[in-house]
Amino acid sequence: MSFKQRFKQLKTDWRNARLLVCKMWLDRAPQAALAPNPQNLRAILFLRQDGKIGDYIVSSFAFREIKKANPAIQIGVICSAKNRQLFEKNPHIDALHEVQPKSTISYYQVGKSLAGRYDAVIDPTLSLRPRDLLLLRTLNTKYYVGLNKPDYRLFTHNIQNSQQHFADVYAQALRLLGFDRINTQPELPTNPASEAAVQTFLQQNGWQDYIALNFFGAANSRRFGLDAIARALTVFQAAFPAQKFILLTYPEITPSLATLCQQHPNATLYPHTQTIHDSIALIRHAQAVLTPDTAIIHIAAALDKPIIGLYRQDPQNYANWHPKSDQAQIIWFQQHIQEITPAQMIAALRNIIPTPQKAALPLCPNL
Repeated sequence: MSFKQRFKQLKTDWRNARLLVCKMWLDRAPQAALAPNPQNLRAILFLRQDGKIGDYIVSSFAFREIKKANPAIQIGVICSAKNRQLFEKNPHIDALHEVQPKSTISYYQVGKSLAGRYDAVIDPTLSLRPRDLLLLRTLNTKYYVGLNKPDYRLFTHNIQNSQQHFADVYAQALRLLGFDRINTQPELPTNPASEAAVQTFLQQNGWQDYIALNFFGAANSRRFGLDAIARALTVFQAAFPAQKFILLTYPEITPSLATLCQQHPNATLYPHTQTIHDSIALIRHAQAVLTPDTAIIHIAAALDKPIIGLYRQDPQNYANWHPKSDQAQIIWFQQHIQEITPAQMIAALRNIIPTPQKAALPLCPNL
């Protein structure tokens, strides 16, 4: 075992030891209460301080479905400064409560400030840290809904199946609280200014019927290097000379991608991309999307776009985060996404890009 592996194991063992101590101290069952239903719940709290964009997309329906069942129910979200912008414009959310991600004191203070204000809390995380358990205990709610937490007395309701999509995890959480007839269609965050600016850019530059290409996931193993992107664009251009491609970008990588686009006339990018709202607008107008396993794939699925998804062969991850779409093709890799070749991507693109029809030969006149 390498030093790095030993150090990682020591950190894991230390975290588990601290969690065990906290569990002995804090893991107590709440007082018995009547079975929950949409009519006896006043307020529901979601723990989303660690949630990323993809998490928000696939679970966004939950806020809408609660209000649909009972508009009087107040919905709160515990978030961080980093992901607050995902929730703050959602019309179904009534309150945001911000914690500092790695501060146990912040978790405790927020929990105490909210003690007794919510009837139910939904925590869909697969594992707990000591500060998470402290936050949950101090919230002092009637109903705690957790995922794979059968050995915790604190959780009154437990979602046992972790081999399902996270959208279905949230749907099951709502069912455990008495909700039914749940529609899991996501609600994408909207930004009218981004939508208008992107549409103007596309119209002014004559970019229509394009395929959106995203070469970057959150983990390094899901990110293409610039050389690999350049090779892919060269091969795409040779295989599909009439097809337009728009590269999805983010501010730090935009200058490098812009240089690549200058070398490939059928590729471009939206140079003013700043937030996920710009990418959503670009995907909305796209013909199809090619992307690693990241938030982009769930946005494309929500917009009912044909998808070429690039996934690591990880059954648990795929079960939780596969595209909920009947228009998805999957290309697999083992350890790093650059194992996928341009030829594999071209084969998938051929199923999406229409083959140009040859002009019909004129009929020969009768002699």
